[in-house]
Amino acid sequence: MSGGRASVGRSRQRALRRSHSQRRLRAFAAGAASAAGLLTLSAALGELALRARGQPAAFQIHDLGRWRMTPNLQDHPIRGNREAHAFRLSTNREGLRTALPPARTAGTSRVALLGDSVVFGWGVDDGQTLADGMTAALPGVEVLNAAQPGFSTTQAAWFHQEVVADYRPDRVVLALSMHDHKLVLVSDLEQLRGGGDAAASMRVALARRSRLYAWLRPRLFAHATRPQLLPRESTTEPRVPRVSDVEAALVLDTLRWSLDANGACLTLAVLPAQPDLDRPPGGEPLPRVGLERSRAWAERSGVTMLDIRSCCTGADLVLPYDADHYSAAGNAAVGVALGRAVAALPPCPG
Repeated sequence: MSGGRASVGRSRQRALRRSHSQRRLRAFAAGAASAAGLLTLSAALGELALRARGQPAAFQIHDLGRWRMTPNLQDHPIRGNREAHAFRLSTNREGLRTALPPARTAGTSRVALLGDSVVFGWGVDDGQTLADGMTAALPGVEVLNAAQPGFSTTQAAWFHQEVVADYRPDRVVLALSMHDHKLVLVSDLEQLRGGGDAAASMRVALARRSRLYAWLRPRLFAHATRPQLLPRESTTEPRVPRVSDVEAALVLDTLRWSLDANGACLTLAVLPAQPDLDRPPGGEPLPRVGLERSRAWAERSGVTMLDIRSCCTGADLVLPYDADHYSAAGNAAVGVALGRAVAALPPCPG
């Protein structure tokens, strides 16, 4: 009998302990919910206050430059941060640095050059660009300068669909862009389409919309005030390349399919950078970020990639005050080399 009473007592004690645990758990849950509610309310009030003060969002699309040059410039002087003197350029109604009309001249073929400021001809006057150098090596071919300063691969593919396709090129030569690998809050493709998954969508939403996140960033992360970082620069902030490997394959596939549908073809080009131009004649080209991913995609897709990094050497081939861009002599030398490489290719299947 006493054993039965002891068993009942132990059962009651266990029940009491379970009841106490459940009450503590409910109390903790209620406290956590209250804290979360207060935190959410505080964040919402902070967001409203910062918006009222005019705090901009962390991501501003024009921080990385505009997606198209100003149209209808005529012999316009430009002097950037590194230019020792102003250079002069002209653009047409679409912001292209060309005098070619959309309609091709009868009996000619047309090559369109896509790329960034190197291909655009930043720092040199009209008539001294890479397209002008190519024209000298491609008689009977119209070379369209369809490059834009600061462009990534994503932007170049977008620009082809928006503008360049109307010029009906037989071949598009896309120069690989180092801008692809700079680290940003929102990738170039995310600017167009939004985040690809839940985590990316949250990151894009915070960068585009949250003023509280914009206010917190410089207090939490190094380099937060800089819109883009070089790949070698480290940060704990969640940033992504302007064009990831997956995005590069996607936009290149889309560009290739679009050209195929119109009887044109795509060619990739690797142009020499300043270290390549400085190396001794006969030396091996230097490693290039992103080269292997582009080579792998080209092989998988059956697209020709022209690597002309060994074409030319000479200190006078880059601007003396801006080694990232070719001088007029550099555009002539590299343009002729690229033109000869294109001339040696078989015609596009279309």
